[in-house]
Amino acid sequence: MELIFNAEALRPPVTGVGHYTYHLLEQFLQMEDVDVVHCFSGGSWRDGETQLAISAGQMAQEQVDTGSASEFVQKVRSAIGGIPGSRLLYRRIADARFARQANKLSGAVYHETNFVLKPYAGPSVVTVHDLSHIRHPEFHQKRHVQLLDLELPRSIARADHVVVDSHVVREELLDHFDLPAQRVSAVYAGCDERYRPRQEGDCASVLGPLGLDYGKYVLMVATLEPRKGIDTLLTAWQALPPALREEYTLVLAGSSGWRNEEVMRTLEAMIAAGGVQYLGYADTDILPRLFSGAAVFAYPSVYEGFGLPVLDAMASGVPVVCRQGTSMAEFSRGTCVLCESGEAGELATRLAALLEDAGMREQVARRQQSVAAEFSWRRCAEELVAIYRQLL
Repeated sequence: MELIFNAEALRPPVTGVGHYTYHLLEQFLQMEDVDVVHCFSGGSWRDGETQLAISAGQMAQEQVDTGSASEFVQKVRSAIGGIPGSRLLYRRIADARFARQANKLSGAVYHETNFVLKPYAGPSVVTVHDLSHIRHPEFHQKRHVQLLDLELPRSIARADHVVVDSHVVREELLDHFDLPAQRVSAVYAGCDERYRPRQEGDCASVLGPLGLDYGKYVLMVATLEPRKGIDTLLTAWQALPPALREEYTLVLAGSSGWRNEEVMRTLEAMIAAGGVQYLGYADTDILPRLFSGAAVFAYPSVYEGFGLPVLDAMASGVPVVCRQGTSMAEFSRGTCVLCESGEAGELATRLAALLEDAGMREQVARRQQSVAAEFSWRRCAEELVAIYRQLL
């Protein structure tokens, strides 16, 4: 079996779609059913092994770079993308390069992991990670919403099969678009094996330099943007009893997103007052130990196609607080502590209950770990290969 992968999502700084693409490429290269993977990087074509090696090196470099450097790259890209017509011109040039080579491989299956299919005459699969631009357009830049409003219906109509990350998104997709149910499959993402429970000594090399104490902080890892619920978490933290805020630290990690000026002002004031830390972009080498050392993981995101940080925390043996009715509540099978509303007061109540009761934290973590153990990138890749096989 020959596969075509669009590897543009692997360009640094690597986001959630990039990690999804990287882990699948890594798995496909180890599978007997897959003979070769052709990767398109936007400017050139590479075999899968070369692309994986390059991407691994770039991700390692991200671990050396500071968060401000990653944010600088994002700002430069955003500035260039803000030039009228620049994004459209880039897409057209990239599409032409892709089609010229891909259509010589008409016997291959093309899997687009990032919403919008490129031109290809052979069988194609597209992953639609979420419909947040439809459900919550206020959480996105206008040009991003316009692009997906235009291109996503075309991709869904052209694709031989559509993959989504959860049944929540599958139902939304079927409700919003006119397509047969048998053409849409929910395939859960996997969990990196590095996310697992760790003892205090194993986390010291990461927590020590950050000034954090094992089991004495509440963690959230997310891009600081509106739909992640950062404002709700900050308000909830301020509502906790003073004794809890003295005993525990609130730690936020993630790149700075967009439309977060008010959140950043609040965050800076809370940091100045003490008991709150913002780490900025946290690299993939630090994250597994940062997760394992937390007392609680808070993720009040309004909407996610999957919510990989929640799965990472579950696998790390850390109790999670997130929202009811989301994809996180779905794949965790209710083992997380769930907030029925998006209100900061309810989140504060749930956090306080966990922080005040070590037995409760242990019980929730144990239930979550048993569920998280069923998720792997190998299983995800095998389910996708079964779909490819049906198309061929």
